[in-house]
Amino acid sequence: MLEDFQLRDQPFRISAIYNPDKPDPYEPLMYGKQHTEFYEKFFIQPLKRKENKQIIGSIWSTQSAADWRGFGKSMLMAEESKAVCRDFGLTILRGFKVKEDNARANPFLAGYCTFDQAKEIKNFAAALLDAVAFIVEQPYEDGTTTVHQELRRRIAERNNAEENFEGESVRTALKNRLRTYKTLNVQLNHKTLDEFIELLSGSDTDALTQFIRNEIGPRIKAKQGFNFVHVFNAYALCAGIVSVTYFIDQIENFANWARNQDQEVKILRESMVQTAPTAEMASFIFQMHVSALQGIEDWWQSEHLPSLDFEQPINRTRTINLLGLRTTEEAKTLAIRYLKVYRPEGVKEPRDPLHPFPEEVIKMVRDATRGNPRKFLETLGQILEHAVTSNERVIDLSLVEPLLGDDYQDSTDEDAEADDFENEER
Repeated sequence: MLEDFQLRDQPFRISAIYNPDKPDPYEPLMYGKQHTEFYEKFFIQPLKRKENKQIIGSIWSTQSAADWRGFGKSMLMAEESKAVCRDFGLTILRGFKVKEDNARANPFLAGYCTFDQAKEIKNFAAALLDAVAFIVEQPYEDGTTTVHQELRRRIAERNNAEENFEGESVRTALKNRLRTYKTLNVQLNHKTLDEFIELLSGSDTDALTQFIRNEIGPRIKAKQGFNFVHVFNAYALCAGIVSVTYFIDQIENFANWARNQDQEVKILRESMVQTAPTAEMASFIFQMHVSALQGIEDWWQSEHLPSLDFEQPINRTRTINLLGLRTTEEAKTLAIRYLKVYRPEGVKEPRDPLHPFPEEVIKMVRDATRGNPRKFLETLGQILEHAVTSNERVIDLSLVEPLLGDDYQDSTDEDAEADDFENEER
């Protein structure tokens, strides 16, 4: 591994599932043009609206019900949310040539959540409250402060808070704003909610996230979780945040684990689209695939929520269908990103960053795995393992082709661009 392939370890894990706390290397270029499309639909589009900035959309992989995993939906949602929080979207807006003054005047946030039975996150209220914890604990800029602390600083500054009285000023500003929302039915003197406001107003981010995750009980999260989300959204507005995008992963688990799903979807609708401030400034993007849509479609339609079906052309301004590695260049970029992380320190890197894989092997593996990023990486790992255990010092087509067998179908990048992998048989 080290001598011939210049790798300190196996870069490609088998059956790797995305973990936001310990993610694999992230390479946005693997998404090709769809990476920009993701920004445009879920971050830029809300900012173009003067008042109602809400988008309710979805991120798809429309392959068959048995083969929708591994297209990078979870990693895209979570890693891009982290990047947004790092500078409140400033880098993204600069990338779209937004003038500096306008970019700084339109800060936005993004959060990621998923359903987790072990943590009692079985409904939308609990999941979205976990997204709030995700946002506030993210490092801001160089990491010396958190998003929570930067929001607090901005609120204090906007309200001319006196030194050593910032917390009191932030708390007053937040409560004053909450009282302006006629559709928001929250009891500001409720013990748990009051403690949440107190921690938001303070500077201890660890105490805040600990409170959200471990001290707000499952029953309160299920019944009142959205109230905490509404309060956080108001807090963000107090800091000058223009919009917040929430990404909700593994929606099929909601269908499997939640009780009274029809009632839960009704509460979701009321909280998303009928309750201020959330209805005006928060967007909700759901991870979708064939099985997930089948699991929630009846409840969704009964509450007259916007369709998330990518197959309907009218929905495509707020949905994305991830198509995987559509070109050899995208596949090469993804492989290089993983290989680079596992190069040994203090040793000159190989001239070819793809080493030990020649480009023709990368193309063959992409074709064999139908452009599925997870399967592509897993297959590279299996090829590498085979070469090491068989004492093969060179990886080439003569080694790889027999391993792939009937899975390999030759194609060109032009073919991939032409059909976009939307042919179900492909």
